[in-house]
Amino acid sequence: MSLRRYQRGYVKKIGCSWYGWWREDVPQAEGGIKRRQVKKKLGTVTDLRTKSAAYEELAKQMGDCTKPSVDMKFAELYERWKLAVVPTIGPSSANTYQFALRSYIMPVFGQTPIHSIGRYDIETFLAEKAKIYCTNTLHGMRVPLSKVLNWAVSCGWLDKNPCSGVNLPKSGKRVVRTVLKPEQVIAIANKVEEPYSTLVLFLAVTGLRISEAIAIKWTDFDGDVLKVSRRVYDRKVGSLKTESSGRDLPIPQVLLTRMKALGGADWVFRSQASTPVNPGNGLKRYVRPAVKQLGIPIGGWHDFRHTLNTTLRKNGWSAKVRSEVLGHSTIDTTERVYDHADRDDFRAALGEIASELLPVVTNSVSAN
Repeated sequence: MSLRRYQRGYVKKIGCSWYGWWREDVPQAEGGIKRRQVKKKLGTVTDLRTKSAAYEELAKQMGDCTKPSVDMKFAELYERWKLAVVPTIGPSSANTYQFALRSYIMPVFGQTPIHSIGRYDIETFLAEKAKIYCTNTLHGMRVPLSKVLNWAVSCGWLDKNPCSGVNLPKSGKRVVRTVLKPEQVIAIANKVEEPYSTLVLFLAVTGLRISEAIAIKWTDFDGDVLKVSRRVYDRKVGSLKTESSGRDLPIPQVLLTRMKALGGADWVFRSQASTPVNPGNGLKRYVRPAVKQLGIPIGGWHDFRHTLNTTLRKNGWSAKVRSEVLGHSTIDTTERVYDHADRDDFRAALGEIASELLPVVTNSVSAN
């Protein structure tokens, strides 16, 4: 069926949705003007019940495009962003952003012209991913996507960032952190082979991030004091996550003796190739099979870090001490993210109130 052409665009119903087309002159990234045809989904037939309503929405959409963006696909924008912006941000953030962009964003939006990416497209993309991934992962997708598109706005290639104001959908999955009991940590350590057995105990005692732990060298020790000064992320040796991550931790002698038994003159926790162990492989091949057999649910290496914080809190250590042991930049992070209340906390809190109220209640009942 031939489409009827209108001076201000035309609409057509395809399936259960209305689509609009119009032409506009578009500035090119390298200069010059190119005329292009724009196709955009206007809404569903439920939202736009008549063709007149579809034309009203088309006029609104065309009004929003009075300053057209350049003719550029997202894949090209991403490559330009890597060259110009990635060198200006920290290696950890750069790696995290690029992983999310390569793994999640590019397969969906890579060949899409940036002017065609709208809020609806981003919201439906995130809604689809929410069926599979947890909220933190969704956040990790939205942030780099928004940064790249916002950079396009700064360059004058987009009029506005379609990510602005987009909320994360509710996710059915989330990473659950387990606060482990001492006997559970020991059971896990006894179940896995070296060097992961000692690594499990080291993480449980020190609370180091796994990236910091696998980056330890014997030259980082001054007697029993470990100077945390680097990390290994994505198999690359680099700087710590934050300035506060640099800290000096005294290592208990019994743990230090066990670490020395691993041997080696360079990396403490090393592979057969004398390189830092791969934490992903260690978790997948050794720790997860072990905890599955033991019936202990854990989210990952970070559970040992959460466990240490909660244990120190229960033993009466201040948030200041816990924050500096963990290398947090603020005490708020320690209390807001790492503090976990469990049944023992509830029992102690409610028991304290009951001990104050029950004698009064008992006396009242006896009087009657």
